[in-house]
Amino acid sequence: MMATNILAALSLSLAIALSWSRFRPIFSPSTGVEILRAPATTLASAICLSALGLAFNDATIGAGGLIVVLGFLLPFVLARIPVRTSTEVSLSLASVLLMFHIWIAG
Repeated sequence: MMATNILAALSLSLAIALSWSRFRPIFSPSTGVEILRAPATTLASAICLSALGLAFNDATIGAGGLIVVLGFLLPFVLARIPVRTSTEVSLSLASVLLMFHIWIAG
């Protein structure tokens, strides 16, 4: 039972991390309209906000905060890995991880 909780929390953190790079630009005033209206931005926003909500819904405030902080720190770790993927691959993996969390926690 404990291993499934850890897998569910890690899947949320990874979903946040993988969608954050495309979700973050919507908060910048210098972001172009074409990026703001792109379907990838909409998908990243939905994934990131859903993962943030589920982090606090399924856990206590402390555990949810830990999931979110880990999700915000992981992009810095992933940026140092020499393997690069496209936005589409990252968002696809993030959505699979979000569905995995819903399946395992449900």
